[in-house]
Amino acid sequence: MSWLTDGSDVATMATGLSAVTAAFVWTNAQLRGWKQERAAMRRRNWHGYIELGMIDTWGVRLVEQPDEPTARVVLEVVTSDGTPDDHMAHTMHQRVKQDGWLSRSPTPTEYEFLKHLYRERGYGKGERVD
Repeated sequence: MSWLTDGSDVATMATGLSAVTAAFVWTNAQLRGWKQERAAMRRRNWHGYIELGMIDTWGVRLVEQPDEPTARVVLEVVTSDGTPDDHMAHTMHQRVKQDGWLSRSPTPTEYEFLKHLYRERGYGKGERVD
């Protein structure tokens, strides 16, 4: 009897181990797929494709012109008519803190191309893209 009981215990353990192994393999595959999707999104967003909703533009002017080359640039954030814009300046500060850099906004031609890509990929259906 003892041998039969030990055999059933071994079978139960083997079944339990295979279920744990299957769960582990499935979880690893899900994590690997998620990491690959994130990496592809990063490459797409930072290497040739810019999401239209992610483009921020600020009108700026130089506040002081340095006499010699320096790493410091003092800007004033302004509206299209040239008046100072405190709210957009605050937004720019937050963006620099978050991302660590600023980028130039696309030229009108580049912006038209981005709108074309945006529509071609099927985003923004029913939305106004300007």
